[in-house]
Amino acid sequence: MNFQRLLPDSSLTILVTPNSRSTKSLDSLVNWSADNHDIIDQYLYEAGVLLIRGFDVLSATEFKLASAAISSNLRNYTGGDAPRFDVIDKVYTSTEYPKQFEVMLHNELSYAGWSPDRLFFCCLVTSKSGGETHIADGRRIYNSIDPEVRDRFEKNGITYLQHLWDKNGPSGAGISWQETFETECEATAEAYLYNSSMQFEWTDLGIRTSATKHASRVHPMTEEKCWYNQADQWHRDMDSPKNLVSGTGELAKNTTSGEQTLGNHVCFGDGSPIDTADLYHIREVSKNCEVVFPWQQGDIMVIDNTLTMHGRKPFQGDRQVLVAMA
Repeated sequence: MNFQRLLPDSSLTILVTPNSRSTKSLDSLVNWSADNHDIIDQYLYEAGVLLIRGFDVLSATEFKLASAAISSNLRNYTGGDAPRFDVIDKVYTSTEYPKQFEVMLHNELSYAGWSPDRLFFCCLVTSKSGGETHIADGRRIYNSIDPEVRDRFEKNGITYLQHLWDKNGPSGAGISWQETFETECEATAEAYLYNSSMQFEWTDLGIRTSATKHASRVHPMTEEKCWYNQADQWHRDMDSPKNLVSGTGELAKNTTSGEQTLGNHVCFGDGSPIDTADLYHIREVSKNCEVVFPWQQGDIMVIDNTLTMHGRKPFQGDRQVLVAMA
């Protein structure tokens, strides 16, 4: 394999391509990946992202085989609140948010009962324009945030508040609790929440949940501090596709996690409000750190979910990007 920086002015992404001694076949990629976990880990822990390009990966099944060769413990998206379709077992569409919206930079499932160590994205259909999966170095974001702002978040933590609707009742922002927990069974949803140490209560509209998390995370292997949350996407006063009413493409108004309303919100761990000025500052810092490059058909992007945040740019035309996680 050949390894090189994708962009000369950024160390965030390492491009992995077949060399003269290898072929671009799926078998070649799978066999090499299964035999070289140490090399993959080394580059991923350093750069945060690997972009595997030039191999014959043209279907969800081939993508899953390539991903599983790197991380065999692929998992379901249980507990996630983004609209997706499952394509095959443990492989999903990356997001079904309407194409005109930007998905802001975030760490996958940082609000949930579990979060993946690694994400795998695969582009099967490139969009006419836009649609990049932009990324940013969580280490750089952490170090670039105003220390006073950062200290407020680190001292207090973040509480994610959610009121999920029941698919058999009135719809609201986001997806239903049945889609979120990938079950029709209330007891199964409760077991997930109990095991995740999340507070919850059933309501006439669905279920309210509360989860308090750290705003940053120390990477378990590199021991580097990384910004790690989705506070700006969850706050009810910040523009976010999370506030889209299911099936309408329209933003919900006055979304909260209140008893009589559906939606998301976020506050500090002690219950005090988060100033949106802090969140706009964090968005600006993240924007200044982002790296953007166009997809090519067959690309696989491997992301360390602690070191690297990701999002999605608006796009035109058709686009198919799949995701798996481990």
